[in-house]
Amino acid sequence: MRAFVTGGTGLVGRHLVHALLSKGWEVTILTRDASRARDLASRGVHVAVGDLTRPKFGAEMSRADVVFHTAAWYEVGVRDGRGVFDVNVTGTANVFATARKENVGRVVYTSTAGLFAPAAKARPATEASSPAAAVDDPYVGTKLEAHRIAVGEMHAGLPLTIVMPAAVFGPGDTGALGRTLALLVRGRLRVLPRGLGTNTWAHAADVAQGHVLAGTKGRAGEAYLLGDRVLTMAEFYGVAARAANRSPPRAIVPITLARLAARLAEFRGRMGSRTSLLSRAALDLARLDVVVDATKARRELGWSPAPFAERVRETMAWYVERYSDPRAHLPVKRGGASA
Repeated sequence: MRAFVTGGTGLVGRHLVHALLSKGWEVTILTRDASRARDLASRGVHVAVGDLTRPKFGAEMSRADVVFHTAAWYEVGVRDGRGVFDVNVTGTANVFATARKENVGRVVYTSTAGLFAPAAKARPATEASSPAAAVDDPYVGTKLEAHRIAVGEMHAGLPLTIVMPAAVFGPGDTGALGRTLALLVRGRLRVLPRGLGTNTWAHAADVAQGHVLAGTKGRAGEAYLLGDRVLTMAEFYGVAARAANRSPPRAIVPITLARLAARLAEFRGRMGSRTSLLSRAALDLARLDVVVDATKARRELGWSPAPFAERVRETMAWYVERYSDPRAHLPVKRGGASA
């Protein structure tokens, strides 16, 4: 089997590539920067240099049995709304149009369970729930628009399956969650805002396995939610801290004070022409409940995540090894706020 993967150097994408290689697939990834994929190239992955916004990757895609479109600009509170739109909306439309032109047999698109927020523990979201943009933010809005494009393509006959992961954690995360876990092992994440929401957590390797199953056992025209353990944000950081033998952060900061800090951070970001590491949109999103029911993926795909405690232990062991040394650079998202 041959796969064409966008976003293969991201958190989910990289774990997906490893999962495909372990099953003997031939893998091609699309990336704007080949230097980020040197480790994958050393394992036999074909690296195609290209850009979602300039669809010149048809020849590479035409050889694939399954296209996995995991690439997205994932950053809440970003200032470059036009850039987010170009990647998340125009880029997604380009991938689908190219797949249709090249007559690809199956496409798997990575959406997000966050489009079902708010979804409380008493009434978890299912695939039949209605997606919406619960926060006024370029990332959330463009993911909703891209999701609607995907649904439209399914109805138009493209053999497409949608995968909707909830909160994803794992080694190699350069986003906000990865940075906070690195700070946690440094002893620098001591407090959290009060009132953060409940989420459904899943390890990136298990989410990657869900993608492979969606592309091989899943039905075209269907969507599958992927989420394993339901925990509040504070509970998740507590579990992660204990796995790393660190003190759990305390949720004691009033949300009004956290929003004031975010507003000041946004002001500094504007002065420096960059996205703030802390934003009011990110706080608003973190306060929402995103509880999902993954019964459909378990039943139809046979999706079976590894034991959650084991996944947290192996993740935090990686963060301890990588970031305990105060001289080690914290995770950086290239071109993002952390850069």
